Amino acid sequence: MTFSPHIIRELLRTSDHQLQELKETYALLPATRCRRKTHCCSMLPEMTLVEALPVIRRLVEMNSAMRNSLIQKIITYFFLNPVEITSCPFLEGQECRIYPDRFFGCRSYGLWSRARYEALAARDRKAKKHLQEQWKSLGVSLPKKVVDFQVPYCLCVETNGPEVIDDKTLLKASDRIEEISSHFSSRHQWFARRYFSDLSFLLSALMFGYTQAVQMKFTLVRDMVHTKDRTELDKIIQELPDLCEALT
Repeated sequence: MTFSPHIIRELLRTSDHQLQELKETYALLPATRCRRKTHCCSMLPEMTLVEALPVIRRLVEMNSAMRNSLIQKIITYFFLNPVEITSCPFLEGQECRIYPDRFFGCRSYGLWSRARYEALAARDRKAKKHLQEQWKSLGVSLPKKVVDFQVPYCLCVETNGPEVIDDKTLLKASDRIEEISSHFSSRHQWFARRYFSDLSFLLSALMFGYTQAVQMKFTLVRDMVHTKDRTELDKIIQELPDLCEALT
């Protein structure tokens, strides 16, 4: 019930139809602009498997220097996000490195009604509290500022045209993306349940192996909470091989 480079290669090779459907679903959402550009890019959003695939394909197609730099940031994010508020690994200055393939969570931010956004935020807070309790049961107390962090509701996002979008339209698009991803059957469920819909977890597990990635994260987070020392993490990141060589 875990992914391997072979499975990812197979998914990339056979998913053209689903990725086209994903593009058509994204097209239902209006283009937007925001006066607080990149303010919301403080985390990597959850996504479905079908949303992760075009980003993995984009990584594979990048030149090696750019790809390795991005993968280093993604793996760092995976290990560091329980102890620090960091920006999305795809953010470069004020630009998104994968903007055409950005996820539904990015596209819908600022378009939800305040009531719906607060409901989503409450669900997120509950999940983070549960995660905090799990870490505490392992003897690690995560920083309060990380556990309590929440991107506030945004009033600065505007659509580029006169089109008005509502929660019903966004929910329809979200449900459609979930339906498209479910075409991958059990693998869609693996990504959600085993990897918590987290691309950084998936890539870290492909890099180190699932069990090893989990064990490494526990050890690194425990040590960083206690010592604030990132030396071991920095060493691991500097020694990463080119993951995408195994995906081509």
